[in-house]
Amino acid sequence: MKSKLKLIPVISLFVLILFASCAKNNEPNVTTQITLNKSTSNLIIGQTDSLLATMTTSSGDTKGISQTWTSSQSTVASVLNGMVTALTAGTTTITVTSNNKTATCIVTVDDKILPALTQGELWYYGDAYATEDTIKHTGSNNFVLYTASSGIDLKTLTGIGELLVIELNTPYTVKDSIPVGTYDMITDLTSKANFKPFTLVPGYNDSSTNYPWGCWYFGTITDPISSGNIVVTKVNTIYTITYEFYDDYGVKISGNYHGALSYVDATKLSSVNSAKSRLHLNSKSHL
Repeated sequence: MKSKLKLIPVISLFVLILFASCAKNNEPNVTTQITLNKSTSNLIIGQTDSLLATMTTSSGDTKGISQTWTSSQSTVASVLNGMVTALTAGTTTITVTSNNKTATCIVTVDDKILPALTQGELWYYGDAYATEDTIKHTGSNNFVLYTASSGIDLKTLTGIGELLVIELNTPYTVKDSIPVGTYDMITDLTSKANFKPFTLVPGYNDSSTNYPWGCWYFGTITDPISSGNIVVTKVNTIYTITYEFYDDYGVKISGNYHGALSYVDATKLSSVNSAKSRLHLNSKSHL
């Protein structure tokens, strides 16, 4: 009888431990803290940014813990599972919530880019779009103007910085320079007659090679330019090229290039080397 009485305290202690363990396991697992990988973000219309939320929970396990993402100004930027998409100019607050714990990031969206372009090259391609009228003796010569910030190597079109590529057409007699005047963007590429002097070629990808042709901006964003114009003036060998462009998102890319232009006659290069000048533009990740 004595030995049986000794077991009572042991059994009672076991029951208390088991009950405490079960009670703990039945407690809800809640978020105790949540943070974001950044508190501010600056975007251009059309850009995206990925926000990452880090959570601490009462059990130490984040499995099954839900997050809710919201944008205070959804017309400025939308958010889906942390992926922010810039839509219009303005400011919005992105909030992530979990079990009443929140973290925020202020997103500022701009609709214009003002590149700092300090170096330039002019590549001559001849009558690249076969515009010559042998009867009327008219047509256009094609040039590609590369203007870049100081961090870009113009020989390889790689580096860190900004690159503005402007494809333009001049009178058939011009082979080594850009005549002064205003150049407007072509709106219809279906007819070679539209590739006339004092026009610009909008950005597009060649269907057979997927090379980017026409006018492009590489830097804060990488987008083909779809509309706009340039105004060219020249004093001796120094050009002033004032540009106002828009991409498909409506982002304004504007400013001016002031300086000399190195000249390359691409018609005297092999077809491989000539193509490489454009092929380098595919290395968008370097810019």
